[in-house]
Amino acid sequence: MTRSNYSNNLDRQTPGAAETTDSENSLDTQIAIVWALEDGWQGADSLAPSPQAKEFYEIYRDGLPSSYWNESAPSATVDGGLHLGWERGDHIYSADILPGGELVLRVTAPHESDNAELRLDQPTAGMLRRFVMRGLPID
Repeated sequence: MTRSNYSNNLDRQTPGAAETTDSENSLDTQIAIVWALEDGWQGADSLAPSPQAKEFYEIYRDGLPSSYWNESAPSATVDGGLHLGWERGDHIYSADILPGGELVLRVTAPHESDNAELRLDQPTAGMLRRFVMRGLPID
């Protein structure tokens, strides 16, 4: 059972818990598609998402408020990582979960001098949640 399924099961066992939402179903479908990818999914050298990247993502998602799920739809990268990307206002945000579990956070702003990139070699899921919810800094 994945951590996400575990959370869903807890919700169902909670008296008065809300039914599964369309947003949650859509995100679960996207995750299932990405998790099902196999090596070679986009050419001979492309790799399926690594177990470390998937585990990091599942831990991250389990603690994320549902209002941020649209920002959290993962796509696969050809090197075995996961990519999240979204826009908020006039800024473009992205987070790459690398195959080994490292994290690269980027903000692209209208003025190049306001762009930022942060690489974390030992990230926590909480760091990614804070970035998704409020951008940089994440402390």
